[in-house]
Amino acid sequence: EELLAQMTLGKQLPAVVAKRLASPMESISSEQVASPITILGTEGLTVQFAKCCYPIPGDAIVGLIKKDHGLVIHTHDCAIIANNQKNSENYLDVTWGKDITRTFEVSIKVTTMNKKGVLARVAAEIAKAESNIEDIAMENADDYTQMRFVLQVNDRLHLAQVMRGLRQIKEATRIRRIKS
Repeated sequence: EELLAQMTLGKQLPAVVAKRLASPMESISSEQVASPITILGTEGLTVQFAKCCYPIPGDAIVGLIKKDHGLVIHTHDCAIIANNQKNSENYLDVTWGKDITRTFEVSIKVTTMNKKGVLARVAAEIAKAESNIEDIAMENADDYTQMRFVLQVNDRLHLAQVMRGLRQIKEATRIRRIKS
């Protein structure tokens, strides 16, 4: 009853519970138990996307089961995953589904020369690539400004399109994705 209540409240992912219950049974093949869970981005409260590495469709991902959080999706190269290798029983093999239609948050850092209007040009390029700015933080250092953006993108291809547009800005000296 408690397990059913946790699944109903979104604290447990039914697919995870089913795999854990099926694994000791000999009638289930190891291939069925080992098959990855498909992530569509519409799972609701039972699946969360980590804010440390901002996984997006196209990234290699791993699921980490956290008590009271359900399944948290991280990129496979996330520092959190590397630091928690000893708790490997809390990891699940996950993969992205096809035809995901929602947007995902991703963090990028743009270093620019500190010139008048550069923030407006950066924001215009992001909008031109049909991405939305969720958050921005800026830090000035001498003749350069570092801007950290949290953007909404569809997948890695969309992120690449955004970054290509930003590289067209002559004041932009460095553009990179942030994963921790």
